[in-house]
Amino acid sequence: MKTKALRTVLFFLIIIIIPAFTLFGEKETVSYNENKTLAEFPTLSFQSYKNRSFMKGVSAYFSDHFVLREQFIKIKNQIDKSIGKNEINGVFEIDGSLFQTFRNVDYTLTDRNITALNKLKSRYPETPFDFMLVPTAQEMLKNKLPKYLDVQDESEYNDYCVGKLSGIEAIDVSREIAEKEYAYYRTDHHWTSSSAFAAYTAAGQKLGYTPLPESAFSVETVTNDFKGTLYSKTLNERIKPDSISVYRTETDFTLTVKDKKYDSLYFEEYLSQKDKFLYFLGGNYGVCSVKNNTNRNGLKLLIIKDSYANEFIPLIAEHFEEITVIDPRYCSLSQIKEINPSEYNRVLVLFNVLGFSQEQNFSLIEFTGDNQ
Repeated sequence: MKTKALRTVLFFLIIIIIPAFTLFGEKETVSYNENKTLAEFPTLSFQSYKNRSFMKGVSAYFSDHFVLREQFIKIKNQIDKSIGKNEINGVFEIDGSLFQTFRNVDYTLTDRNITALNKLKSRYPETPFDFMLVPTAQEMLKNKLPKYLDVQDESEYNDYCVGKLSGIEAIDVSREIAEKEYAYYRTDHHWTSSSAFAAYTAAGQKLGYTPLPESAFSVETVTNDFKGTLYSKTLNERIKPDSISVYRTETDFTLTVKDKKYDSLYFEEYLSQKDKFLYFLGGNYGVCSVKNNTNRNGLKLLIIKDSYANEFIPLIAEHFEEITVIDPRYCSLSQIKEINPSEYNRVLVLFNVLGFSQEQNFSLIEFTGDNQ
C-alpha cells in the first residue's frame, strides 16, 4: 500500500504539480549559468497552429522554464559522468579542465574562407597581410585524449591553411603558448591573458614592433570566479572556477563602437556578471576602433578576428596609433565595404583553429573596401 501511495504521489507531482509551477511560477528571461536567453511563451494564431510552430514554441518554453531546471541538468550530467559518459553537450573533461574537440572539419568551408582571404589580399598587394591561427586547449591535452575520440590534429590543419595562403605571412605562436602553465581557461574555450601575452611577444618581429617586456606591465588578477562558456554547456560544478588577469600600462586608449566612445579597453562592470570575459573590450562588435592617445606614431593596423583577439588587442595596441577591428560574425556587408585595407600599414587575421574551421561569415571579408 505504501509503495502504491508513493507512486500515486510521484505521478501527481510529475503530471500536475511540476507543470503547474513551470507555467505559473515566477519566470526569468535569461539563464546566466547557461549563458542563454530563455524562450518566451509563443503567440497562438491560425498560422502558428497550422505550421506547428506554436507547439514547438510551447515545448521550447517548458524546456527552458521547467521548475528546478538547472538542478535537474546538473544531476543528469553527474549521472552521465558516473556511468562513463565523458561528453556533455560536445564538451569533455580531462585533468580538471573542460574543452571542445576539433573534429569532423568541413574542409569545403575552410577552402572557401581561405579563398576569400586570398582574394582580398590580391586586391591590396602593397599591404602586408598576416595570418595567425591560435591552437585550442585540445592541442595542450592531445596526448591525454582517449583514442576513441578520433580528433583531428590542429597543427596539421594549421599547415593545411598556411599551405593555401597566397602572399600572406603566417605567424605560429603554438610553441610559446605550450610553454605556459595556465594557457587556457578550465571553464571557457578561450586562451588566457598569459597566452595572449606570449603571442603578443612572439608576433612582434613579424608584425614590425618591439614587444614590451612583462615588467613594463602591471599584471593584476581581476577575478577568481570566472565560469565560462564550457561551464555553461555542462554546469559542471567540479571544475574549479578560473581567474582572469590583465596586463596594463599607463597608455591612454579610446575605444569607439559606432558613435560611442570609451576611455578604457577594460569594462569593470562585467566582473560582477556571469559573462566575465566581456571585461575585455566590453564584448564583440562588427566593427570597432582603438585609438592610442599616447603613442602617436601614425601606424595603423586592421585586425580581422574572432573573440580570441579580445585579450590580444590591448597589448598590440601599445604599438599602433589606430587599430580597426572587424569581426565577421557580427559585421554587415555595408560596414565591411567602407573599410579600405590600403589605408593601413598591415592587416592581421587572428582566429582560433576551431572557430576558423566553423566560421560561416568569414567570406564576407572578400568585399572589404568595395566602396572605396
